[in-house]
Amino acid sequence: GSVRPIARGALPVRFARTTARVLAALALTGGAVLGPLMFLVTAGMLLLGYAYSAPGLALKSRTPGTIAVVVASGALAYTAGALSGASPLSPALLAFSAAMCLWMGMVGAVAKDFSDAEGDAKHGRRNWTVLWGRAVTALIVSLSAVGIGAALLVCAVATASYGLLAPAGVVLCGALALSAAALTVRRDDSRARRRLPYRIFMVTQYAAHLVTFAQPIA
Repeated sequence: GSVRPIARGALPVRFARTTARVLAALALTGGAVLGPLMFLVTAGMLLLGYAYSAPGLALKSRTPGTIAVVVASGALAYTAGALSGASPLSPALLAFSAAMCLWMGMVGAVAKDFSDAEGDAKHGRRNWTVLWGRAVTALIVSLSAVGIGAALLVCAVATASYGLLAPAGVVLCGALALSAAALTVRRDDSRARRRLPYRIFMVTQYAAHLVTFAQPIA
């Protein structure tokens, strides 16, 4: 039921593979131009992407593997940002980065499977939604989301990092909305409804980063 280009036959696999190789080469070239550290970060991101989907490895087939790839990818993304920026890393920035990595790994990487459990089971994937069912997995996602949002808010207050208050508030509000959506989803709901927790995750992640433009984290 996926409407993605390859799944629905709109994008030939051979063309997609060739495009991926060209873009990977361009990425590595760009990373090398920016310096050896950026080259390593770029190569690491590409290797994680390969390990996530490559036949015979496919870390996406099991939730712990998915979480590991997503958290590591987030860490590399923030590392690239740190390498490109002029500001020193502060405890508040490190706290925000860590929280967002966990948000992506423990919330988004798990919630994305709610809408595709049947297809995942058919193709031999053993993620938490397949193994434990939606109800148990939704509870894990909800507790993780609220815990991350609350911890980030506590960190902002405890360290008087006022620039961290806005993104922390966004994450906590998003976590509560995501929990309400995840805990009420049913097996016979439409795919769009089962996809709602993941969409809330994405909106929250975008919003948490956007508010930092209005009030940068010192």
